[in-house]
Amino acid sequence: MTAANNAWAELMKAGFGMASTGLQVSEMMVASSSVIGARMTILGQAARCPAEGDYAEITGMVAEKVVAVSKANQALVDQWSVMLADASEQVHHLGQHALRGRPLSVSDCSVLAERCLAHGTRMVTRTMEAGGLALAPVHQQATANARRLSST
Repeated sequence: MTAANNAWAELMKAGFGMASTGLQVSEMMVASSSVIGARMTILGQAARCPAEGDYAEITGMVAEKVVAVSKANQALVDQWSVMLADASEQVHHLGQHALRGRPLSVSDCSVLAERCLAHGTRMVTRTMEAGGLALAPVHQQATANARRLSST
């Protein structure tokens, strides 16, 4: 497969990943709606009769958000770290070519162009994947809560 075909395939794959992320957002919004409704009932019951409140659920509301947001942040930091390492490697490679002291041959230019295309494709696709990576822990928690609270 040529570099251009590979780049196109990777971009298409990332585009489908973004569509999947969009579906997960929709699913999470539906789940969140049912969770909010169930928890409003739990909070209302605790306000009306504090001695019988479900304080384990109420306390868990905050703790689970901290965990989910921390996992989302870690996913983004991991992705950005990979992207920065890739960019640093690319700059180092370009710098080596610039400091060689001789003009680039046609073959060198071809290899360099393919490398730049591959690097650019990786940067774009990783950026496209970042939203899904950050959403995953929040989606997982929201849908798990919806299943758990709907069964009680």
